[in-house]
Amino acid sequence: MKTKLYMLTETSEFMMSFVVLTQRGNAIVVDGGREEDMPLLRQYVGGRRIEAWILTHPHSDHIGGFVSEMRKNGGADFDVGRVYYCFPDYEEFVKKPNVPDRDYFLSDLNEMLPAFLDAEPLFVDRAHIVRQGERITVDEVLIEFLYTGRDGLYTNPINDYSLVFKLTAPGKSVLFLGDLGPEGGEALLSESRGKLKADLVQMAHHGHMCVGREVYEAVAPTACLWCAPRWLYEEEQIPPYLADREKLRRMGRERMFGTALTRRWMDELGVATHYVTADGTQEIEL
Repeated sequence: MKTKLYMLTETSEFMMSFVVLTQRGNAIVVDGGREEDMPLLRQYVGGRRIEAWILTHPHSDHIGGFVSEMRKNGGADFDVGRVYYCFPDYEEFVKKPNVPDRDYFLSDLNEMLPAFLDAEPLFVDRAHIVRQGERITVDEVLIEFLYTGRDGLYTNPINDYSLVFKLTAPGKSVLFLGDLGPEGGEALLSESRGKLKADLVQMAHHGHMCVGREVYEAVAPTACLWCAPRWLYEEEQIPPYLADREKLRRMGRERMFGTALTRRWMDELGVATHYVTADGTQEIEL
């Protein structure tokens, strides 16, 4: 049996869900999507033991399904070994002064993190809080965590708390960027530039409002993984939600751009292969 990566197609818009099946018949899950995405996830896990369920950051399109499963029956529909994550300290973050846009900051913090913390006691015996630089192995797969969120990045607080990790299988490596934004990307680059090279890259934040070109240059991928609906993957040069640059400047988000620019970066870097969830579930041999 070959090591295989499945990028699951969307049941709910924007959701991010990956399943890696190892040569020994175990599974690794990344995020999983929302509650309505769980039947598809169960289909691809297929009753295998999930040795590592990695949660990149607390937004509903990434971990809403995981939380719903824990609330329902403690995750009994899945055989889960360890749950890996590193999320903000809610009580500390909610008190942060001088954030660029407090209304947005609080809405982002409250979108999914309180629900996750409420469910945390249901799986605390399987929880593993990730430390930057930590490595784990699942059968023939090595996972190295290159970035964990940190204090001080408040314009895009939850996305910039995304776990970044490289998954190395016998044939290929994959860099997962979660929903990392420009500031988080700069921190990643300054701390782990020499470790970012990978064959495939999961495009940060669905390919838009994401890390800068320099991060992708350091990765130098041969293929890109886009968790994106068709309209987002093919959106216009300046989409309406990014047209008000003055508003973005007030929010401290002026370096955020759409997928048209990100796709141009990939063209200029010579990337010819693109896997897109809008085209259905993608199967890749690693």
